[in-house]
Amino acid sequence: MAVVIDTVYQKVLALANKEQRGYITPQEFNLLASKAQLEIYDNYFDNIKTAERKIKNQMGHSDEVELTQEKLNPFINTLTASTTSATVNLNADIYKLISITRGGNICSEVDNREVHYIQNNPLTQATIARSIYTRREPSGGNTLITVFPAPTVTTSFIITFYKKPAKPNWNYVVVNEKALYNTNGSTDFELHFSEEEHLVTRILQLAGVVIKQPDIQQAAMVDKQMSTQEKNN
Repeated sequence: MAVVIDTVYQKVLALANKEQRGYITPQEFNLLASKAQLEIYDNYFDNIKTAERKIKNQMGHSDEVELTQEKLNPFINTLTASTTSATVNLNADIYKLISITRGGNICSEVDNREVHYIQNNPLTQATIARSIYTRREPSGGNTLITVFPAPTVTTSFIITFYKKPAKPNWNYVVVNEKALYNTNGSTDFELHFSEEEHLVTRILQLAGVVIKQPDIQQAAMVDKQMSTQEKNN
């Protein structure tokens, strides 16, 4: 279940406008919303790494790894690339690669600096059953995968990955010189519905810089600290 963008925007406006602190335009909100969503999304991966180092919780409903993975699961996608080329051009929707398989066997990623030494050693040289690949990301956003050994016939590679969240957009129409929410053309946040308040707080923090109102940042920080304390109690 996604987070409705209009709900977040109205909360942000209500808090920012309290005591006439300032107004956040739709254009500013959309920029801040996109940044806030990507920050929260990227933190999921760091949270999993941190949680895995902690003592495991036997209660699944409160296990940090499982809770975070639940939020990430909707972003897992799979695509199949059939090619006779050693280089596979993956689409720009990929945020993080999970795995690449070839004929049912998982390919191992190696560093571009190491592939030369691996391929020139008969003991470590890649085979079809034990393929390796290198990755590079040229300008333009696409990810280029080079597989060893190179296919000699049409070969299918199954790529599993976390996709990028859709860019949020609060679309509007102007009525009597006021911006009114328009569902047509609007895009909700793709994050888990539990992130609604986190999004509001983070956007307010960023908005405090944009409209030069440090008290908004301070209020957002206090709200975040209170929320964290409540979760830890």
